[in-house]
Amino acid sequence: MESGDEEATEKHRVHLRPATLRDAAPVALHLLPCEVLANRPAPVERFFVPAIRQRPAGLEVSFRGRILRGEEVVVPPGLAGYVMVMDEKAEVLIGLERKQELKGSEDDEEEQQEGPEPLERDFDRFIRATASFARFHLWGLETIPGPDAKVRGALTWPSLAAAIHTQVPAD
Repeated sequence: MESGDEEATEKHRVHLRPATLRDAAPVALHLLPCEVLANRPAPVERFFVPAIRQRPAGLEVSFRGRILRGEEVVVPPGLAGYVMVMDEKAEVLIGLERKQELKGSEDDEEEQQEGPEPLERDFDRFIRATASFARFHLWGLETIPGPDAKVRGALTWPSLAAAIHTQVPAD
């Protein structure tokens, strides 16, 4: 049973634009302990130019007069980090129209073959990579984020999933 405080969850099918992975330029990434109540491009580099100081307890930086403490986190071996954005609906619709135009020019023989599920305007979403990273700075307000930080769990999960799905030899 859902509580009144929970937001309604919309279900979507997400498609990756793989060509964007090749073109994603490396970027310096900082995971800050704050929430921005906007979802649009912003000149972050104008507001956060970190002068990172090495202290005995770890890295330290100031953000809007507050001390942040953190550390550099390396993406685990075998994985790659990407900054992803969702395409706007207008871009998706243009892509759908082009796909339908191309499909209309196919041979009848190809139309009879079963293809992937058709795209739906309000159900399908497309994401693309805008940047890549191999390491990032994880910041906490006044203290370094502990081992229970969500990002640590996310980075640990692939190796844990591989371990629990590994074939166990019969004794």
